[in-house]
Amino acid sequence: MAKITIFGLAGTGKGTVCRLLCEKLGYRSFSGGDFARETARKMGLTINEIDELSRYDKSVDIERDRVIEDFGKTNDNFVVEARLGWKFIPDSYKVSFECDFEERTRRVAQREKKDIVTVQAETVQRENAIYDRFLKYYGIKNVNDPKHFDLIIDTTHITPEEIAEKIINGLKENNVF
Repeated sequence: MAKITIFGLAGTGKGTVCRLLCEKLGYRSFSGGDFARETARKMGLTINEIDELSRYDKSVDIERDRVIEDFGKTNDNFVVEARLGWKFIPDSYKVSFECDFEERTRRVAQREKKDIVTVQAETVQRENAIYDRFLKYYGIKNVNDPKHFDLIIDTTHITPEEIAEKIINGLKENNVF
C-alpha cells in the first residue's frame, strides 16, 4: 500500500502524471488544483481570485487542507497532487516536480488557450499569493526545500511516462510497495 503526494507549481505536470500513475498502479487520485477550481467556481471566482482572497481569508485554505488531511488519513493506495500534500499527509511518499518557468507557463498557456505573456503575469501573481500564505499560515519559508521530499524530478525535458517510471522506481527502491 502506498500514499503518494506530488508537489509542483502550475505547469510542472502534476495532473498529467497523477492520472498516469493512477492508471498504472490502479490507485485513486485527489487533485488539490481541481478542488481549488471547484471551490472558486462555487464562489463565483477564478482560480487567481481565490488565491488572492486566500491571502486575507484563511478559511479557504483551512478547509482545503482539512479535506486533503482527512483524505490521507482515511485512504490508502492513492496519488494526491497538491502543493501542501506532503505536509498534510506526512506518511506519504513525497515527490516534488521542478520545471523551467518558461516551459511550465508555455504548458499552462497551451492548456488554457491563453496568451503566454498573460499566463506569465498571472503565474507570478498567483505564486506570490501562494508563498505569502504558506509563510503566514504555516510558517513555511521555502516550500521547495528538498528536505520535504523523498524524490525530486525536473520535468522540463522528460515525458510524463518517464516521470511516472521514475516515481515507480523510487517507490520500489524505498520499499514503499
